[in-house]
Amino acid sequence: MLSILDSIPSWVPGQDLLHPHYRYASAGPALFELDKKSLWAFVAMTAFNPIFWNTVARNEYRNKSITKIVGSPLVGTYLLALTIFSMSAFRDHLFINALKNQPSLIELDQPLLKALAIILFVAGQTFVISSMWALGVTGTYLGDYFGILMTHRVTHFPFNVLSDPMYVGSALTHLGTALWYQSPVGILLAGWIWLVYSVALKYEGPFTDKIYSSKTASSPAVKKSPSSEDKSETYASVTSTSTPATPSRRSGRIASRKSLAGQSDVDSSDAETKPTTTATPGRKSRASGLTQELQGAAGTPGRLTRSRSKPRVVDDSD
Repeated sequence: MLSILDSIPSWVPGQDLLHPHYRYASAGPALFELDKKSLWAFVAMTAFNPIFWNTVARNEYRNKSITKIVGSPLVGTYLLALTIFSMSAFRDHLFINALKNQPSLIELDQPLLKALAIILFVAGQTFVISSMWALGVTGTYLGDYFGILMTHRVTHFPFNVLSDPMYVGSALTHLGTALWYQSPVGILLAGWIWLVYSVALKYEGPFTDKIYSSKTASSPAVKKSPSSEDKSETYASVTSTSTPATPSRRSGRIASRKSLAGQSDVDSSDAETKPTTTATPGRKSRASGLTQELQGAAGTPGRLTRSRSKPRVVDDSD
């Protein structure tokens, strides 16, 4: 393994990572050289990055400033992506410089810790790269703030393992690098990265959820469902207007008894016998037909009778 690393030309970027130079110091305050500018430059850059991209992205969501300048939300997303990627690469460069300018601890020079450093670095880069592959450029670099929303939630690897694999992967990468350099300061700086990302997630997560919730609420496919009271009123109004009422059997029997009693007022008898609305086809009660036949037998003048079993008969008593 080491022979392969030694064969890599010196002009290849990252040679200082493959062949670190250690400056050991005894355990204690001597391990932390706080007067080094490279240390504070990395601390400041790590805090500045998420503040920058969240501020720019939220302004874009509210005012569309970048889109108005470049004329396209997609172009604006790629421009912001290039900016964030460059800032992150510069931050990593500051991290390596900070490790070089800090003492190393001889107790960290162990084969097991070297192997752990490699595992952490590879695992971290796997999470970062696979996250970018799953989300794409627009999903990774805040395209949803530009109005470029994802059509579905990504649930496969690495998001089925971690909820924020890109931030976790970045912290693991820096931790593995710190162990590789045997740097106690580097381990603390890796913890600083995770702390900054944890705070950033408390602002990014809810705001991103708000973007997708607003889009879902404004979508024409989503309609407000009526309440239970509205549903009952709607159903009642439909049944009362579109479907004619069917007279009950009880009302037909009462009308038959009244007609057999020989009421003199024909119009009032008809009002009680006949329903106010047209009977539903195919649901005419037998009592209604019997009532009409009894009325015809009682000699009601000028009435037309109709039965299911008899043809239409016209009374010519006039």
